[in-house]
Parts: sequence; structure tokens; C-alpha cells
Amino acid sequence: METLLANPLRGEAACRIGDTDLVLVVEFGRLATLCEVAGCDTMDLLYTRLIGFHPKTVMAAIRVLSIHPDGHKAARDLAHKAIEELSAADEQAFRKAITKALTGHINAGKVQRGEADHIGQLEKAFEASTAGNALSPS
Repeated sequence: METLLANPLRGEAACRIGDTDLVLVVEFGRLATLCEVAGCDTMDLLYTRLIGFHPKTVMAAIRVLSIHPDGHKAARDLAHKAIEELSAADEQAFRKAITKALTGHINAGKVQRGEADHIGQLEKAFEASTAGNALSPS
């Protein structure tokens, strides 16, 4: 299976469903389509269903959010293959990918608006810190 590259700064994340590798992208227009297809009236409900691995919403998300460098037909074909292979065993991989894609989308919007990326700053701080336990003051 070919490895697809995802651009997290664009709200993309790689996801493996069964034996199928996908790239999911979160864009506002796609989120609007997904809300309609999944029957969600609010973004909060959509996020809850995505993170909660709601079956209908996850299948719709795979179809609506999948992209492929070879175009729409290739993305659709991969999405359909992934949906056929989808099982509860894919919950963790999907949740990780959709969280990464949503976070990338939100952070990209904040950057466009000149807002600070507090999550990114926190992650950088943790990466720069040294491992181990501090000595107890007592």
C-alpha cells in the first residue's frame, strides 16, 4: 500500500482503516457538508460524534474528509474501501487522526487571525523540558 503524506498545517492527518491508508482533511466547507450528511445541528455535536466514534458520523467523515493527490475519484475509491473495512478496532486510529486534523485546522485559523497557538507552545515546552522527577522540597 502506498504511503500518503499529510500536511498537518493544513488540517490533514494520515489514518489507517483496516488495510487502507487515507489522508483526512478538515476544512470548513467539508465540515459543513459533514454536519449535513451526519445530521448534526452544531459543531459541538459533530465533534462529540467524531471523537466518540459514532458509526454513521465516522463513515460520513471518511467519505467527506478523504483526499488524495490523484484527485476526487481516487479519494472516493479509497474512502469506500476504508468504509468496507471499518470496524471498532479502528476507533483509536480514527480518533487520533481526526483529533490531529481538527487541531491543525483550528490552529491554522488562529495563525491567520494572529492569535497565539497555546497548544503548540505547550507541546514545545514539554519537548524542551528534561525528563525525570524534581527533588522534593521536604
